Amino acid sequence: MSKAEGPEPADRVTAVLSLLGRLTSAAGAIIASRANQFAAIERREVGRAASIFAFALTAAIFTCAAAGFAALAILSAVGEEHRALAAACIAAGLALIALAAILLMRQNLRDK
Repeated sequence: MSKAEGPEPADRVTAVLSLLGRLTSAAGAIIASRANQFAAIERREVGRAASIFAFALTAAIFTCAAAGFAALAILSAVGEEHRALAAACIAAGLALIALAAILLMRQNLRDK
């Protein structure tokens, strides 16, 4: 083969391999950049979920304390003769609230 016809096959292979190497490197850089972005987003979302869980747990604890103090106030406000009835009404009310929460949770889980 003469030099006028074009580059040697080895030069062509080298050029193609070099081009493939650069394309692979560019694709790897893009993929690594996107993976880092997704990891950062995931870390933020995990942090947000943890803070939401902590605030929800705190709210639940204070809600239970408030319900307990309200029940204690009601029981101390009623007379001795109606104390058992008041305790039963408080227990029934809390049971209804718990049932409503369970039904809402089941409905929410079915929708997703």
